Amino acid sequence: MSLPPVIRDAIRLLFLAVLEHQYVVLFFVVAIEEAGVPLPAPTDVAIAFYGYRARGNLPELAQVVLVCALASTAGTLVPYLLARRFGPTVAHRLAAWIDVDPVQVDRWADRIHRRGFIAVVVGRLVPGARVVMSLIAGTARVPLYQFSPAVFVAACIYWTFWVTIGAALGPMFRRLAEPYIVYILIGLPLVVITYFVYRHLRARRKWASRSATTPRT
Repeated sequence: MSLPPVIRDAIRLLFLAVLEHQYVVLFFVVAIEEAGVPLPAPTDVAIAFYGYRARGNLPELAQVVLVCALASTAGTLVPYLLARRFGPTVAHRLAAWIDVDPVQVDRWADRIHRRGFIAVVVGRLVPGARVVMSLIAGTARVPLYQFSPAVFVAACIYWTFWVTIGAALGPMFRRLAEPYIVYILIGLPLVVITYFVYRHLRARRKWASRSATTPRT
């Protein structure tokens, strides 16, 4: 299966642009996802690819981790500051948007408030809890001087893992995936977008159902 020339040229130009400004692109991609905006492909896979490209070059691998950690620290400020400024109401709505039970935000807010820095570090390392941890920390009013350093430390650990995966397993994955790369380039974004649309619609139904059953005072 071959792609139409227009699509091949578009992909080639996209890759050239990414390579020319790769760390700027990397920073904004990670920051946008950390802010809670769904992307057409998981950033974990993208970071593993960066690790694969930089394998054997320790300073460049460290640079990838540092850029990702700084991007995570910047991106998480969006949900954190919104939840901190506007309180549980906005935090619940944002949680519903990303298909997280708002009850979990309330349940964890008190624990995060008591433990601060350590709780944020641990929470940010839990799979699937990175964005919601920002909402919880904001709702719990964890001080910014504790929140941002905790995010940075956790991000360094998290992204080091994915960069290492890419550097170690990238060549093997490339050999296995090369015959199917066209299907991956087309299919992966479609699958991820479909998944996020499904999660968003399911979250909206949950929110509407909860609102309908909550007695008005």
